[in-house]
Amino acid sequence: MSDQSSVVLPPIAPATAHVIPFTAAWRDPRTWGAGLLVAAVVFGTYADSLRSSFNYDDEVNIIENPNYRGFNAERLQWMFTTFHMGHYQPLSWMSLGLDYLIWGQEPFGYHLTNLILHVANAVLVYALALAVLGARRGAAAVPEQPRWLTPVVAGLAALLFANHPLRVESVVWITERRDVLSSFFLLLAVLLYLRAQVSVRVGGWAVWLAGAIVVFTLSLLSRAMGVTLPVVLLILDWYPLRRLGGRPGGWTDTQARRVYLEKLPFLILAVGFAVVAPLAQQSAAATVGLAEHGVAARLVQACYGLVFYLWNTVIPYGLAPLYRLRTPLPVTDVKYLVPVVLVVAGLVGLRARWRQWPWLAASALLYFVLLAPVLGFAQAGRQEVADRYSYLPAVVGAILAGAGLLRVWQDAGRRASAPAVTAAATLAVAVLSILTWWQSLVWLTPESLWRHAVRHAPSATAYQNLAAVLAQQGRLDESIEQSRLALQDEPLHERAMRGLAKALTDTKRYSEALPVWEQLIKHAPDEAQVRFEYARTLQELRRPFDAIAQYREALRLDPDLPGAHVNLGGLLLAQDRVDEAIMHYKRALARQPDHADAHYNLGNALLRRGDYELALDAFRVALVARPDFPEAATNLAIALARLGRTDEAEQAYRDILRRDPDRAVARYNLARLLAESGRRDNAVAELREMLRRNPQDALARRALQALSTTQPAEP
Repeated sequence: MSDQSSVVLPPIAPATAHVIPFTAAWRDPRTWGAGLLVAAVVFGTYADSLRSSFNYDDEVNIIENPNYRGFNAERLQWMFTTFHMGHYQPLSWMSLGLDYLIWGQEPFGYHLTNLILHVANAVLVYALALAVLGARRGAAAVPEQPRWLTPVVAGLAALLFANHPLRVESVVWITERRDVLSSFFLLLAVLLYLRAQVSVRVGGWAVWLAGAIVVFTLSLLSRAMGVTLPVVLLILDWYPLRRLGGRPGGWTDTQARRVYLEKLPFLILAVGFAVVAPLAQQSAAATVGLAEHGVAARLVQACYGLVFYLWNTVIPYGLAPLYRLRTPLPVTDVKYLVPVVLVVAGLVGLRARWRQWPWLAASALLYFVLLAPVLGFAQAGRQEVADRYSYLPAVVGAILAGAGLLRVWQDAGRRASAPAVTAAATLAVAVLSILTWWQSLVWLTPESLWRHAVRHAPSATAYQNLAAVLAQQGRLDESIEQSRLALQDEPLHERAMRGLAKALTDTKRYSEALPVWEQLIKHAPDEAQVRFEYARTLQELRRPFDAIAQYREALRLDPDLPGAHVNLGGLLLAQDRVDEAIMHYKRALARQPDHADAHYNLGNALLRRGDYELALDAFRVALVARPDFPEAATNLAIALARLGRTDEAEQAYRDILRRDPDRAVARYNLARLLAESGRRDNAVAELREMLRRNPQDALARRALQALSTTQPAEP
């Protein structure tokens, strides 16, 4: 371009290398203006995502996880050593820890950081597009074009990357902080590498290259997705830099060997993290073995993925948070055969034309290499594809589209139509921006997300995630319906079985819940919590001996299960095995000292044994642990009465009735206390108050009749 000065490559590069004009372009105010406009448009498109709640795995990674909250030595050690949820991402954990220090657990701040990083990535893609689109070969002339054109086209390319519905998952899902953060450093590393290749002095070249290596390390510490960078840089060295190939011996001569040697630090880092990544996945049991998902199936899945991302780039409809991987993969389905044919045809075409169309060959290679870690060759997780996997590969397509638009302007035969083509490109970006905004609204709440998922990509996991959301909202009947749909789709889906059984139990549909718990017992025989819930259901169905056996089995599997100790103690107490019951209550309290129900039940057992003082202490502790515990308050009054502390017992009953005048047990006990202490008129008054509040209370009626027979009340 006429406004960009020529620069010299370092000695290791061949004389025919392309020039990447950084400094001249950025001296033009229009360059900065277009970059700021890109940032503003991207931020505005995603602004509504700042209203989103925590979603999907955020509950496990953010809400329930205390380990990332701050930067003391213990938490930093955890960040740099954990494989939590199958990922090694210490720098991403540090960024989340910083969010926590600023925002606590307010999702707005976490979403804001994700969005800022995405905006920064859009600006980096803009800078990359400027560099690549502004490249020119040596001193060869470039057709005259408007000075504003390259910044505008680069801006459109950046927006095509950033404002696309496929990007929404990476930006709006807080757990995917690793995606936007690692991509930020990786894009910056590529820019620094390109800058190194146009440095005037060898010393300058080394500084820029060292910067690229450092930033690449930061990318890998955020997520290992960038392990393919050494290959990416070699492709860029071939085209557009032309440091490799293009001359006799251009792949093996001395200069080429220096180019390869330059990649050694990148390669060492990439290999190290490429080893760590699968270890992290294996630690979370996320990998899928070859016996279940064979080599042929993985190749077919890879072809499907390559076409899936291209197709949804052009027609982004029906995007979902989860696309289930079925095993064994039905490789003969049309869904998979068509992508295989398209990929093979594309390879044949590129093989025939790669010398004539190096730009297309380089783009295709970059696209494949950037996707390769997530195409299923080393399958991790049960997703066939994922929107978030397209984040980095989309940069290639966006810049390629920008190059095509620029070519239209540079081609003398097409210049007349160039403004119309540019307008069409701008309209396409505007439409994609609207679709992106619409897709971001899908992620506003967990319910909106999973309702969208079951509509566009139904699966057992999607149904069950919606069921879990509905259960948290107390909408148990709707939750049961979704869990049943999940089990229709996948009969042995463990979380769906668990969710269905729990919802049926919580709605007191114990007969329906029982066979589901029994199926879960067969599926997960060594899981204590399942045994506990099964025993609780048996207890509610009045099968005490079966329930006792299951509680004992649950405690064998997990002796630290307070609820099992408490419930088992209750069943033993009902059989007058008081000492055994007390032993279990004490074991529950040894593991959870503030367990209000355990203190309350211990007090009941001590009452039964006649240890009134100890029972009194147990009820008092239960009330400290749970101040609003009327049963404990009532039994405390009983213990006081048994100890002969009548006035205190009366006051305790009256305190209960002051808070809850309809508590019939407390009023009846108060009436008995008054009658036994000779205040029969007062007792009669309390019983009459009981009948006024509940005329059908047979107990109060019989007691009143007995008192009236013994000593008629005054009219």
